[in-house]
Amino acid sequence: MSTEQITVDDLSELRELIRTSPEASSLREIGLREIVSGPGAIATLPQILLRLGIDASARITVFSDLTPKRYHDADVLDVVLDLVVRSNNKIEHVCIAREKEGAIVLADELTVASAIDAVTRTSPQALVSVGSGTVVDIGKVIANELSLTHVVVQTAASVNGFADDQSVLLISGVKRTTPSRWPDALIVDPDVVAHAPLPMTRSGLGDQLSMFSASADWYLSDAVGFDTSFSPTLVTMMRRDLDQLVKVSSDLGRGDPEAVGVLASCLTRGGIAMGVAGRTAPSSGTEHLISHLLEMHADAFHVPSASHGSQVGVASVVAAIIWQRVRERLLSGDAEVSAENVASRMDVLSAFAHLDPSGALAEECWAAYERKSTWTHLHLDDIRRIVSEWSTNDEKVDGLLKPAAFVTSMLKDARAPVSFSQLDPAPGPEVVQWALTKGHLMRDRFCVMDLAVLIGAWNADDVTAVLSELDKLAS
Repeated sequence: MSTEQITVDDLSELRELIRTSPEASSLREIGLREIVSGPGAIATLPQILLRLGIDASARITVFSDLTPKRYHDADVLDVVLDLVVRSNNKIEHVCIAREKEGAIVLADELTVASAIDAVTRTSPQALVSVGSGTVVDIGKVIANELSLTHVVVQTAASVNGFADDQSVLLISGVKRTTPSRWPDALIVDPDVVAHAPLPMTRSGLGDQLSMFSASADWYLSDAVGFDTSFSPTLVTMMRRDLDQLVKVSSDLGRGDPEAVGVLASCLTRGGIAMGVAGRTAPSSGTEHLISHLLEMHADAFHVPSASHGSQVGVASVVAAIIWQRVRERLLSGDAEVSAENVASRMDVLSAFAHLDPSGALAEECWAAYERKSTWTHLHLDDIRRIVSEWSTNDEKVDGLLKPAAFVTSMLKDARAPVSFSQLDPAPGPEVVQWALTKGHLMRDRFCVMDLAVLIGAWNADDVTAVLSELDKLAS
């Protein structure tokens, strides 16, 4: 197989961009050593391991799930195992098994602990994770726990979490971003990712489109003083190939390899941005809160949910609508911040009580929201100042956001869901209403939903109006 189209990127350009950034003092170094991409990149796994200091006598554990993943006429996992065997490495395979047919693998405490234990028993010197989002999230946790050299073989352009040092885990039933470990190398082979099921690629587009509302939320949090880590450099880095992504959005809907390659590259930079920022804020705002609640509800009642990215895509349209309504209210000059709108402990516990009879899930949400609640009460004057002087911030927010119609257009071009009713499976209307109403109560991240609540612009009528506008855009 020719290797002429394979690129080994040591990320020197991005490292220099970050080093010379005006925000350099608050940014972290990229821990990822290289990204290997291009047709046939997967075949260079033995050479990648050697570059990382893992010689042919080393013991290697391959970590995966049981989902078949196509690579030409073979399965990706079989290809990886064969490559390692032929390089004379000692190999073990650890697999996450589903509890039952059709169930999804959850990165909950039990699954993660079992995976760590299973890999520990193989005594490896390196870990090769083969899979999409959840598998790689768990793999990063394992590599961190056992201090292992870690190579990720990305099997779908489905999420942006392959290239950072954070993992989304289920803690007491609540989606939580947990520090883990940068992969040492990431393999992105278009002959692998372009053969993933089309819904996964469309899901990746949905996850990528979160960068608009999430960046605006990140700026807002910085402006009020809750999280002062906002980085224009990272926002610019994430959007570098936006024009190209727009051009190929319709090709994504049919799995065109070049288009999927563009998406994969964009998602990788989004992951790197989150790792350098030391938080998921560059790509996780209001839209992710909504998606997380939909997933938490499905997990609690043991029913399937739509893919994370597809939900994020729909919720990105919702977040754009919320932002537009809040901006109009702020620019009108009649918005007033009221401390009475901050939720109490009983409000939060009541919002999540139906998901867990033990109360542990609700307490986990309160533990996070309480930090935001306490801060809000102490900084009401700062928030009121931002509200009263909003016109000075609106231009910057406008430069970060894209209209709901723009986000909708990209999703439609790729034949991805635009409304909640188009998700597969679709959550019930009452679940959607709950997720939009209570989303801001699950974590300590200040976003536009918090501001809408504080100025009294997020009641049942507001939620209904947003959903009505969403349905119009989707039609």
